[in-house]
Amino acid sequence: MRAPQDTSTRDALRRLSACTRRRITATLVASALLLPAIAHAQIRRPTVSASNGWWISGGAAGVVMGDVTDGASHSTWRFGTDPRVQYRATLEKALDDFTTFGVSAGFGTVDLILGSIGGAPNTHLPSSCTTGCAATTELWTGMAQFRSGGGTGFHTLFEASGGATGFRNFASKADGIAIPGIKSTFDVSGTLGAGFAYPLSRRMVLSLVQDFGMGLHAKTDLPEGTGRSWRVRNTRAALRLKFGGR
Repeated sequence: MRAPQDTSTRDALRRLSACTRRRITATLVASALLLPAIAHAQIRRPTVSASNGWWISGGAAGVVMGDVTDGASHSTWRFGTDPRVQYRATLEKALDDFTTFGVSAGFGTVDLILGSIGGAPNTHLPSSCTTGCAATTELWTGMAQFRSGGGTGFHTLFEASGGATGFRNFASKADGIAIPGIKSTFDVSGTLGAGFAYPLSRRMVLSLVQDFGMGLHAKTDLPEGTGRSWRVRNTRAALRLKFGGR
C-alpha cells in the first residue's frame, strides 16, 4: 500500500515544482521588461529652459525739460521749449517674446539759460553772467527699464523707467569757460511712456516712443515756497537688435 502513495506524492511534488518554475520564469521575464521603464521614470533628467536672448538698442531723443531751481548756487536753469538732443542706448534681457527688463543710459550736451533766483546778482555765476546768460551742460540719464510689447507686425508698446538724471560741467556758451559755482548734481527721476514699433526682421526692430516724467532736485538752500520738482517730455527713436535666444 505504501508504493502507490509514494508514487502519488512524487508526482504531486514534480507538478508543484514545474508550476513554481513557470511562475518564477514569468516573474523574471516581466521584471526584465519593466526594470528599464521603472528606472527611466525614477531617474529624472534635469531640464534646461531655453534663453530668450538679449536686446540692445541705440537712438536719439528730443528732450523738452522744465525749469530747475538750484538752491546751492542760487540759480535757475531754463531749458526752454525747444527739444534738446540726447543720445541713448539700452541693454535688455528678454523675459519672453513680449517683455524685457534692463538698463538705459543717455548723454547729450544741451543749451540752457542760467538765471539768478529772484533776479538779484549772483556771486556763484561769472561776472558776465551775474543775472543770466546762455550756457551749456552735460545731461546724463541712467535708469532701469521695463518694456512690454511685441509682435510680428506693426505693434504698440509700453515702457517704464526709473533712476537718475545728472547735470554736469556747466559752461558759458559764449566762450566755453567752465562755471565752477554750479556743482554737478544727480536727481532722482522716472518716466512712463508708450509708442509704436515695426520689425524689419525677427531680430531687428524700429521703435518710436513718447514718454513723460519728472525729477526731484536737491532742496539745499531753496527759498521758502520754491518747488524742487521738474518735468520732462521725451520723444525717442531707436533701432533695436536681438542677440541669442529663439
